[in-house]
Amino acid sequence: MKKAKFPIVVLFSFLLSACSSSFVYNNIDWLLYWYVDDYIDLSADQESALDERIASWQSWHRSTELERYQIQLKSLRAKLNSGILTGEQWLSEFDEAQQHLNRFRTKIAPELADIAQKLSTEQVEGLLTSWHKKIQERQSEFEKRTEKERLTRREKRLTEFVEDNVGKLSQQQNNVIKQYAPTFISISSEQTAYQTRLQDVVRDIFANPDSLEFKQQLTQVIRNPDQFKTSSYQEKLDHNVRLYAHMLAELNRTFTQKQKLKLDAKLEEWINLTEDLISD
Repeated sequence: MKKAKFPIVVLFSFLLSACSSSFVYNNIDWLLYWYVDDYIDLSADQESALDERIASWQSWHRSTELERYQIQLKSLRAKLNSGILTGEQWLSEFDEAQQHLNRFRTKIAPELADIAQKLSTEQVEGLLTSWHKKIQERQSEFEKRTEKERLTRREKRLTEFVEDNVGKLSQQQNNVIKQYAPTFISISSEQTAYQTRLQDVVRDIFANPDSLEFKQQLTQVIRNPDQFKTSSYQEKLDHNVRLYAHMLAELNRTFTQKQKLKLDAKLEEWINLTEDLISD
């Protein structure tokens, strides 16, 4: 199983990858360069062009998206204070969080495609080579582990996610995680196949960077990469998400008052953070 994407409180992919602190959010440009540098070397002009786009995206995100995140966080906090969320309610929270990510993809896709069209042949080859290497490294690391090691690693990650938000778990709560962990379906092979397929699609698009269809085709890939997942892969992902939601619901029923207070404090922390970011 891939590292779970739905921690108890941390529901918003872009928000919480980009906003672990106001410092990170407000300095996302150089942090993005640090990440991009693993894949491609940009020229000074390309960095300048990307700077302008990042500033524009961040301004849009701060003015329109952060308030949406804050509204959902406040709603989630109120629901948890009113009672126990069911598995279906957790799934609804996940769906709403996915919509946040979809809007972000839709916003940046055309402009990112425009920047990509200006990459040189050497830069594109370097990008694809680095991407392929990381895919193979991840799959190799997965294959080195035994089934027992994978299960132990999965249990540890699930436990850490929960304890980060509610504190130390009881034996009963640890047993819930041990009960659910083996039922998650491993998706490493499907993920590798999906990433490889996606890479092939991108390679084909970059084979004709001057075509009239280039920007439209790449925009569609960035906006909706899920379209290249096989039905089997998507079914496994959906299965794991449903399991995660029901595991959260079962754990939710066992939380002590102390754990509930810590979870509430975590939510308040994220709400206050979004407020600070909106005001910056």
